[in-house]
Amino acid sequence: MSTDAQRAASHGKVRAPERFWVAVGAQLRRPSGSGGAVIGALMSLLNAAPYRRAIAALELNAEDCVLELGFGTGQGLAALAAAAPQGRIAGIDHSPDMVARASRRNRAVITHGRMSLVRGDFVSLPWPGACFDKVLMVNVVYFFDRSGVAASETFRVLRPGGRVAIYATDRDSMQRLPFAGAETHRLFDAGELTRLLRQAGFEDRNIVTERVPLAFGINGLLATASKASRACGNDEVG
Repeated sequence: MSTDAQRAASHGKVRAPERFWVAVGAQLRRPSGSGGAVIGALMSLLNAAPYRRAIAALELNAEDCVLELGFGTGQGLAALAAAAPQGRIAGIDHSPDMVARASRRNRAVITHGRMSLVRGDFVSLPWPGACFDKVLMVNVVYFFDRSGVAASETFRVLRPGGRVAIYATDRDSMQRLPFAGAETHRLFDAGELTRLLRQAGFEDRNIVTERVPLAFGINGLLATASKASRACGNDEVG
């Protein structure tokens, strides 16, 4: 069991089935080992449609500098690199296993100097302010801190006029999933996702949240937000 799962299971006595789902939730938060490999493969399959919708919502230009938070197996990174063929792609993920896997998947783009991946925490992004044109998050916002620091960090690194796209499964659908407990997941409805972006610094007039119906009766949310345009800096992706 991962450290996250052990920590989650330590909150009182937990029955075996509940411990299993807590462990699954912890793997979704930070995949590791053989269990993480299975989770990664499953999420690659389930995230295909959300990735298509979220990347389309970014309205990428060929030369955009793009950041993905929580890139997992790297399928989104590959799509971003293809959609911005003269741009630069960066990514950060909690899991060293996913950093290794995504690096292998995107080896050619990394070798050509167009992509850089790091392991780290969303509450302290290792880039200067206003250095990305677009930011992507797919099924990641559940793992943001409740104090709002990670959301504010996302706003900080986005250039004025830049755009963020966030996909998350709606609270009502997530509550039916046994692994999405409070120990590992922070759940959102449309209003809560909008408030997260507002608290990060985005203006209400620049936030759009829509429902995304998926298979098996799952309802998703796609939120896009643009940072108010001001004089742009010249920072580059590190």
